[in-house]
Amino acid sequence: MKFHEPVHTALFLALIVGVLYLAPYLEIFLDTPENETSLAEVIPEINSIQVNYLSEEIEEIVVLEEIEEIEPTDDFNTHCDGPFAGNANAKKKLWRLFEKLSGLEDTSEELHVFHYGDSQIEGDRITGRIRSSWQKTWGGSGPGLIPASQPIPSLALRQSHQGNIKRFTQFGRADSTLEHNCYGGMAAFTRIYDSMSMLVKPHPVGFRKNKVWHEAEILIGRAPDGGKLTVYGEETDSVTIEIAPSQAGSHNSVTVKLDGVKEDLKFDFTGQDIDVTGIKLGSGYGLVVHNIPMRGSSGTLFKKLNKEHYKKYMQHWDVGLVILQFGGNTAPYILDELAAIKYGNRFRKQLKYLRSILPDAAFLVIGPSDMGISSDSTALTYPMLGAIRHEMERVTVMEGELFWDMFEAMGGEGTMEVWAEEEPRLASPDLVHFTPKGAKIIGNLLDEAFRSEFRIWEKMVQEE
Repeated sequence: MKFHEPVHTALFLALIVGVLYLAPYLEIFLDTPENETSLAEVIPEINSIQVNYLSEEIEEIVVLEEIEEIEPTDDFNTHCDGPFAGNANAKKKLWRLFEKLSGLEDTSEELHVFHYGDSQIEGDRITGRIRSSWQKTWGGSGPGLIPASQPIPSLALRQSHQGNIKRFTQFGRADSTLEHNCYGGMAAFTRIYDSMSMLVKPHPVGFRKNKVWHEAEILIGRAPDGGKLTVYGEETDSVTIEIAPSQAGSHNSVTVKLDGVKEDLKFDFTGQDIDVTGIKLGSGYGLVVHNIPMRGSSGTLFKKLNKEHYKKYMQHWDVGLVILQFGGNTAPYILDELAAIKYGNRFRKQLKYLRSILPDAAFLVIGPSDMGISSDSTALTYPMLGAIRHEMERVTVMEGELFWDMFEAMGGEGTMEVWAEEEPRLASPDLVHFTPKGAKIIGNLLDEAFRSEFRIWEKMVQEE
């Protein structure tokens, strides 16, 4: 099928819906894993851990409905220089982030980056690259937020648990028996029914910046009868803390100071029905970059979260940047331009919602990568992928936020098939997911784009 370029899509839509709303050298300071050759063993290729975009249920399948009219909040056609598409307002928010980054090493404060995405970012593969690079430049250490129960092996650290627990997520198949929707900033939490022990270890081949932790912050939601937490490590003395009773909608934080050396840590919880909404490991200062993968999500779940609880969670920290990497899960289900527009409109509502919670943060939307369809030994890019990317960029820029086209950055149409045939392979045989080496390239490209924008800002400041 012929690939639809955005211009052709716009003309086609004009005939169908009437009127579209057309208002108006490499500086990558990367810290490399200590044993690059073993990455594929550490993190299995995504398709080998039971991910299949074609058969997997996405959290909401796009349904054709009457197309909602969009009143642009800014000029869609206004793009500033740099690798990120965005209007002047979007770039101003990015520059405010750069101002904070440039002064971060002179303070004892933290600045937070949330990287939300689908299964492409599982295992900390893309996020880990930018975290290591950015922390090396702007300070900080540690992997940031981790779940109390980790379902997917991660390069951030090694993690295991024992006990009577259950993991709840707002993405994928949400549990309809859950009595609240206070999932927190990870859109997931672990319920401890009576006790749990969690062990975390620095990953032997992980990024060096992930391996040193000066503090652990444990985030608790519901805890009807309270409980007890004991934290101890190879170098850190045992610390026992009482967990105060709390109801659904509460957001409580317990911080334990650590020795700041490479060590294994153990967390022992006791108590009835305690909801742990995340554990942050890091330095307590500098840049904190959180990896939040949401398998099967199309990025339209945020409005399902309890707003007051989510607001407490996110505003607990100084969040400077939110990265939203979605769109791939919709490709098998969007069959025409009308469905792509509908998805774009729904994604726009999520941006509005997130901005209402974090009005001072910069938002960077990353469009889907190239995705191939394997059939009779012929690989084709999903035919509506161009329309999906176009709509994501259109609504993002209209909302005054930033957009990075990963599809174009990796080489455009048909690239995933080429990457899957490389030696060593950069993409999996499903022509959807990156291998660890492919994810490394994407992380490097994103880092390069971010630093290019930073250099533009530096030059502007010097000329003033």
